[in-house]
Amino acid sequence: MISLSSLPPAAEADRDDPVEGVVAINNHNASCYSITIFTQRWKEVRDFYVDILGAEVLSERAERYCEVNLGGVPLTIRMAEYGEIVSYFHMYLSMKNRDAVLGELRRRGIIVTTVGPYTNFRDPEGRVIKLSENKTIVS
Repeated sequence: MISLSSLPPAAEADRDDPVEGVVAINNHNASCYSITIFTQRWKEVRDFYVDILGAEVLSERAERYCEVNLGGVPLTIRMAEYGEIVSYFHMYLSMKNRDAVLGELRRRGIIVTTVGPYTNFRDPEGRVIKLSENKTIVS
């Protein structure tokens, strides 16, 4: 964490962030270029995101890592090798024509449920994926 005392006065004046001691990332022109999914089941997880969800493979080293683009989000699927723990998250996806994907999930025995605007399912290691027809924010 960056303390305010380590910032030049101009940076402190530009702060939009209401949390003391934290500098807003937008003030630094940061961009996210990859999110890494650490897995113990590399092939199964890779195939799930590529074959079922349609992620575009950008580069790959079999059984080690696979860089993909999933709906504009850069993901790296990587084998947990050096003490990394399996990643966990909830991913929200929007997709207009979901029937083919949902049919394939069900065909493979993946449990699919609907709660509110979301159709929910899990990847091979239990990460929750919430699929909606449109971008939906429920507060």
